[in-house]
Amino acid sequence: MENTFSSTAIMPDISTLSKADPQDVLDALELNRQLQKELDRVKLGIDAALQRNIILQERLTRMRQKEVETDGYSKSAQDTPVVRTFGPPIFIDAEGNAPPENEDTCVRPLIFKSTRWTLSEKEALRKGIQDHNTKREALRAMREGRSIQSVEKMSKNLFLYNVEEINWSQIAKQYVPTKTKEECIIQWTNHDHPCINNDEWTTLETKKLLEIVDQNNGIRTNRTAAECFKQYNKQSSDPRKWSKEEDDILIRAVDLYGEKNWQQVAHCLDNRTGQQCLHRWTKTLNPAIRRGRWKKEEDEALRNAVSIYGAGNWVKVQQYVLGRTDVQCRERWMNVLNPDIKKDSWTNEEDAKLLELSRSIGVGKWAKISAFMDGRTDNQCWRRYKVLKKLEMQKMITDTNLLENQEVGTTTEVNQNSGDSPTNKRKSRKGTTKRKK
Repeated sequence: MENTFSSTAIMPDISTLSKADPQDVLDALELNRQLQKELDRVKLGIDAALQRNIILQERLTRMRQKEVETDGYSKSAQDTPVVRTFGPPIFIDAEGNAPPENEDTCVRPLIFKSTRWTLSEKEALRKGIQDHNTKREALRAMREGRSIQSVEKMSKNLFLYNVEEINWSQIAKQYVPTKTKEECIIQWTNHDHPCINNDEWTTLETKKLLEIVDQNNGIRTNRTAAECFKQYNKQSSDPRKWSKEEDDILIRAVDLYGEKNWQQVAHCLDNRTGQQCLHRWTKTLNPAIRRGRWKKEEDEALRNAVSIYGAGNWVKVQQYVLGRTDVQCRERWMNVLNPDIKKDSWTNEEDAKLLELSRSIGVGKWAKISAFMDGRTDNQCWRRYKVLKKLEMQKMITDTNLLENQEVGTTTEVNQNSGDSPTNKRKSRKGTTKRKK
């Protein structure tokens, strides 16, 4: 191939260079060096992109091979059952050695992942049941010769009551794909059905529930069996304290599963829920919890957090006071840092009001009592009540001792006036003896 570039095209004119300014030549050389550096940088980027492309191609090849193996597994699974073997890399030591296989390797563990129902999922379930019953009613109207308009005029809430012949699988698949058929049945029949009374339990309902359990008689309260069971457990059993063994298991489980998968952590303990494990860890066992006296920096952080989020939103406040729980933040604010707290001595009027409120509201209900004591916290009311009761007891003991002393003194005076003192009795006996002689 003929070279299209001539020597005159690439060689500069010597006469032109001799006439050029030396500074221009230096600037041209500097620009050339900068362009070479830029080309080197672009070349490095291209090399890195090529290497990244090679890695992605290898990963894609492995993924395709895995899909082929999965397809082959799913097809062969119809004919012969395949048992998954649990081994490396799950059970492996630091040197990469795996334990020998035994009968446990053929067992598939059951892992339950329970999630709360969101508001959108509940609304979708409600709409699914409503649409299903509406469709059934429309088909019934057509069979009976009635118009569809008669169904449209009916209240939509009426289509929420019927739960017979509902295709729960279809509802779960079409309206709530994140839940199974069984989860939809449990949620609707135990929690969301319009006939279920979801209000707070009244004192009368709780009393009737306890009577029903004792007498084994029935009474209609529109409560489900699950709700009655939970409420009865709240009233009839004391909270079970955590043992040292349970705390040790919880610590190891949190170290294994982390601080988010609380349902999986709860599976390591007997008769403990994920909420109980979360509460025990965040309030008691977490090694990051700081105890003891509060520092000035902590008090200042607590004041700033309360000024932003307000007193009451202690979960968010706690996030800005490192090492302290929400309960600690609340107690510190309510009993020490709150500027509305009265810290001066109790007056006689306050003492009388406190005793009167404790008699009318009840001893122990200090939160309600403190609401009527201006500037006094529930903790202050409790401590002051103990002091007043102690003073009252001491006064009773003192009055009793004074009364006994007065009775002893009165008896002594009476004996002296009547001549029945021990000395007079001895003298009278001596006089009687002399007369006999």
